[in-house]
Amino acid sequence: MTTRERILGSALGLALAGTVTYFGVRKMLIDHSAELDATRIRLTDELAKLNRENEQVASAAKSITGWAALTYDTDELRASTKLGATLRALVERAGLSGESFSMQPVRGTRVRGIYREIGRTIRARGKMQQVVDFLYLLSKEPHLHRLDNVIITPQPKTNETDLQVRYMALMLDAKEDLKTDLLPTTAPTDLDSEDRQLYNCIASRDLFRPYIQRRQPPPPQVATPGPPRPVPPRPTPAAPRPTPTPEPNAGRLKIVGLPDWRGKPEVLVSDTSRGELRTYEMGDALGGGTIVMVDYRALPSPVNPEILSPSRVILKVDPDFWAVELGQTLTQKRRLSSDQLPDSIRRASDEAPGNKVKENAPAER
Repeated sequence: MTTRERILGSALGLALAGTVTYFGVRKMLIDHSAELDATRIRLTDELAKLNRENEQVASAAKSITGWAALTYDTDELRASTKLGATLRALVERAGLSGESFSMQPVRGTRVRGIYREIGRTIRARGKMQQVVDFLYLLSKEPHLHRLDNVIITPQPKTNETDLQVRYMALMLDAKEDLKTDLLPTTAPTDLDSEDRQLYNCIASRDLFRPYIQRRQPPPPQVATPGPPRPVPPRPTPAAPRPTPTPEPNAGRLKIVGLPDWRGKPEVLVSDTSRGELRTYEMGDALGGGTIVMVDYRALPSPVNPEILSPSRVILKVDPDFWAVELGQTLTQKRRLSSDQLPDSIRRASDEAPGNKVKENAPAER
């Protein structure tokens, strides 16, 4: 082998060795770097996804905390007790807690580990104004709830209606204790507010009254000698009167006397079932409230406006005022609007914070 052949063979060997070395280095370094870049991109995407999920979990936890504050409780027994007490108070406030009133527990939808629904089916009987008051109070109830199956049925030959409604409240199934029932302290719903007055047309319209065709105007009269015969005006229907708030055993307690003994009004109440006569004074508890005044103004009777009622006792059942006429039972008491109150009570309500009335208000004459 000549020197030239040896040089060419060595050059060829070096070229082959360099080629093998290049591909080896590329395999070991360059391709491995590409794999690392792909892994970095994949892990970056997974980290961004986990961060988004953490943000969603934190947002959901904040929302759940806010919702929990508007629920009764996370324990079903405690929540059911609070719910029943709230509904009973609203029913009594609306004046529907008579003998026909009943509440039955009911359960709704449940998603295990997330939430469930508990509630009551309420049945009551009263006048349309009382029914509207109750539904209005439910609409202002701040706990998370919904109403189902609202049924209003008129009673034949009476001005009363039967109400049936299902009230369902939300209860969270939480493994850890959540702070519930953290509603801000607010004043009771005002049944004399402008918002409530918008619903008065429901009661005044008398929706269940049979249709009566409007009377057609009389044909024009032909001129005849003598003065025309006057056409009597159409009688205006009387506005619905406030209604009493029935109470257990109150039907046997009757106001039989409202004397003024030495400038000090007294309230004489007869227990018709036992034949007992009791005497009450200003500030005593009566009819689920407190006696604040004996009103001696002669006003139209709520039963028959053509007859004057000589006197009545006024009770304060927070935050409302109720009146029981002389000769009526406690179940016949009626809620008074602000314009029906005596001047002394109205002034005291305007001056005192929270509409608190002095219990020693004088008798109104």
